[in-house]
Amino acid sequence: MTATRDAYVTVAGESPVRIPVPLPDDHGYETATVEESFRCSTGDVIADGWTGLAVDELLLAADTPDRTTHVQVEGADGFTVCVPVGVALDGVLSFEGSDGDVESTPRFAGPGISGTHTVKGVRRIRPVSLDPDENPEEWEDLKLAETDE
Repeated sequence: MTATRDAYVTVAGESPVRIPVPLPDDHGYETATVEESFRCSTGDVIADGWTGLAVDELLLAADTPDRTTHVQVEGADGFTVCVPVGVALDGVLSFEGSDGDVESTPRFAGPGISGTHTVKGVRRIRPVSLDPDENPEEWEDLKLAETDE
């Protein structure tokens, strides 16, 4: 999936942030790199450095509520994960890997994020506050969206 013009990643919060895709050179955020490898849904092991915008900085810019316990990340295809906020804070919204451009940018990746919870073509990051008895898996959609093919 290639990014289309006029695509955005929306980071929800008290002051939502919209990040254009593709990322312009003058985006105004510092970039961060995390070294992480994971097993992709195809079974391939991907070892890479992921460079992009630090999720913690984006959540801070969006003025995330203090009571946030998890972060829901949704791709353009509807694939949605829900990870603990502590894990998400170490992640990046990656536009570049150590081998060059990232397929289906941007990609949510980072330490502690399993291959099944990386998200390609991210379009929304949303902080959520779950009660201790709520299961974060109920906030996920790990099935790829159906296509017309």
